[in-house]
This record gives sequence, C-alpha cells and structure tokens, in this order.
Amino acid sequence: MPKLAQVYEHGKLAVGEQGFSAKQFEALVRYNDRHGCTFFKVGHQRLHFSQFVGVIQVGDFSIEILPKADRSTTPDKLKWRNALLQMLRQSGLLDVEAAPEADLHLKKSPLVDLYLDAFLTEVERLSHEGLAKNYRMTQANLHKLKGRIVFRQQISRNLLHRERMYTAHQVYDRDNVFNRVLKCALGIVEMIAVRPSLLTRAAALSLPLESVSESRITAEMIEGLVFNRNTERYRRAIQLARLIILNYSPDLRGGQEHVIAILFDMNRLFERFILVKLTQAQRYFTGRRLQITGQISKRFWGSKSIRPDVVANFDGKARRERVILDTKWKIPRDGQPSDDDLKQMYAYNLHFGSRRSVLVYPGSDAQQGERSQPYALSESLPDHTHICATYYLDLFDNKGHLRVDIGAELIQRVILT
Repeated sequence: MPKLAQVYEHGKLAVGEQGFSAKQFEALVRYNDRHGCTFFKVGHQRLHFSQFVGVIQVGDFSIEILPKADRSTTPDKLKWRNALLQMLRQSGLLDVEAAPEADLHLKKSPLVDLYLDAFLTEVERLSHEGLAKNYRMTQANLHKLKGRIVFRQQISRNLLHRERMYTAHQVYDRDNVFNRVLKCALGIVEMIAVRPSLLTRAAALSLPLESVSESRITAEMIEGLVFNRNTERYRRAIQLARLIILNYSPDLRGGQEHVIAILFDMNRLFERFILVKLTQAQRYFTGRRLQITGQISKRFWGSKSIRPDVVANFDGKARRERVILDTKWKIPRDGQPSDDDLKQMYAYNLHFGSRRSVLVYPGSDAQQGERSQPYALSESLPDHTHICATYYLDLFDNKGHLRVDIGAELIQRVILT
C-alpha cells in the first residue's frame, strides 16, 4: 500500500513525521536542486513548502500539499483536497474528479494515483477507439522492391546479396509522435505506480505500442504538437502525459527513490478558476452587455507591462462602465489590503480607465468586512476619482462542497453593484 503524508501550503514536514524518512528527504533535496529550488525550501531535516499545491511522490511515499484559506486550527483535509481537484478540473488544467464522499477507496488513494488513473483511462479510451496511424518515410533492406532504391546503401550492403534491395518507402503505422508521448508516459507509470491495479493497466496498454519507437520526449516536442481531426481526441491524454513526463525525475543513484511532482501555483490556479467561473456566468447577464476578459496587458515602463486578472465591461445607468478585479490567494491581516496591493490597483485604474477596482480574497470570516475606499485625488489628475474595494469570497456551501454559483455572485455583488 502507498504511504501518504498531508501538509498545507506554506507548511512544513520534518523527517520522522507522518512516516517521512531520511532517505526520502535526501531524494527530494536532490530533486529540488535540479529544479532550481522552486517548489520548497530545505531546512535542517525538514521541508518548508511554498505556494505550490498538488502531490510529490518519492518511491512509494506520497506528500499531498493542500490549499488552505481559513483560520481554522483543525481544517478539514478532505474538503480542501476535493476543492483542489475541483478547481483543477473546472479550470481546465486537469480532468480529474474529486473523490465522492461514499468512495472510501478513492478517499484513501494519494492524489498521484488519481492523476495516473485519469491518464490510463484516457489511453484506454484511445486504444478502444483505435490508436492514430500516420504515413512516414522509412528505410529498410527488403527482399522486394518497395518505394525507391537508396543506391549508396544498396551498393555498400547488397553487393553480394542481389536478392535484397535497400529502399526508402512509406509505411502506414502507429509510430508517430503522439503515440511516442503516450508510450513514454506509460513507461514512467510502470516505474512509479505503487498500486498493482495501475501497474497491470499500464502494462496492458503498453502492448499495442510495442512497435512504436522510443524517443526522448521534451517540453518543446509536446508544445509543438499540432492537433488535427484525427488527433484532437488525444489532447486530454497528452495533457496528462505532459505532467507525468516533465515532472518525473529518476533516481540516478540506484536507490529506487524515483520522484514525480505534479504541482500548481495556487495563486495562478485561483486566478484562473475565478476567470473561468466569471466567463461561464456572464451569459446570464446579456441585458447589461457584460463582457469578461482576462489577462489584458498594457505597457507600463520600458519593456515591462501590467496585466490585471479580470477586466469587466458592462452598461451602466448612463454610460459604459469598467471594473478591474484582481484575485489574491491570501487572507490579509486585520482585513487590511497591503500597500503593494493598493498601489497595484491604483495603477490598474489609471492605465485601464477604470473608476473602480476590487481585490478578491478567499474567506468567509465574519470579522473580515468588505471595504470600499476612494483614492486621494491626484494634483495632476484632479478629475479622475476612483476607488478600490475588497471582497471576501466564501468558496464552500453549507455541506463543505465548492460552490457552483461563485461566478454569478461576483458579477451581482462585485461587478454590477
């Protein structure tokens, strides 16, 4: 059975806690060094995690890093675990369902098993539909003429074997870059999977790909894939395969402590999640000609630019209005936004011609009252009156599930108000 530890973002895990061994600690230190110390910081026999959430598996030991945006001293780990999976799925970053409450098997499975299961399910679907085949050029020494003769190779290889012909010809088979990516990811699954069921499925799915050549899969190769009508159905499988391949780090010292880390920046995930929910809900407000746009950049200084998370345009009472939203995955102390956040929103209002901007935070603490304060008038722009407000968004309903009406609430209570 896989071993599991759970921590929260910005938390820590020391050797000896939750079954975390010194050998696993050393493997993760090497992994972190190879990735520029991006995902966590290393202390004395302990790891200090940052804003990245997801899962790290080292050998048969998994560390789940969960988000947390409340002040509770005893938070519900299952609630935050399912919230993470729902955010990933709804944001289009990972097509993995949160574990149903009644499914005890999935509740106890590490997150990495859910990712691997999702990938294998996609490959099973592709295999059932039929793996993609393409024409490709190849060369071979044959007993019959097929294609054209490669004379240089024919002379060097078949001078004494006139019954053979070295030819260049087209073949129609499964040996293409899409299937090579799947084969590479399946090989990694066979090395890192702990559950026998995952190993069995990966081995069975590798059989139809035996004739596919092995090659080194890089990020550039995957990003350069061009999907057409025949390969569009591969898109979700390639997305999951990319996570597996690019985040896998083999144990080169022979200790079999292979590492795979599937991690997401929680700040960017929250930003993307809110944008998706707003975009989905805007169709209910066509009467106000509401238009939600994300990630609009404007030149700020030199080659630098500024880019708010959300720009909302709509019909006001007398004119077209614009509101700027910026998401912040944190809980401000005493409900007060930081000076840097206020200065950032000030710049957004000026550069995007908005008279109102809103900082959106997670949280539902009754003591965190929303605030709306005007900026002091500038001597150079005495006619530009504008304000910055704060809004605390409750992510969960009364059953502890991620709310479905988040986008509509933000539009009604933040943008159109």
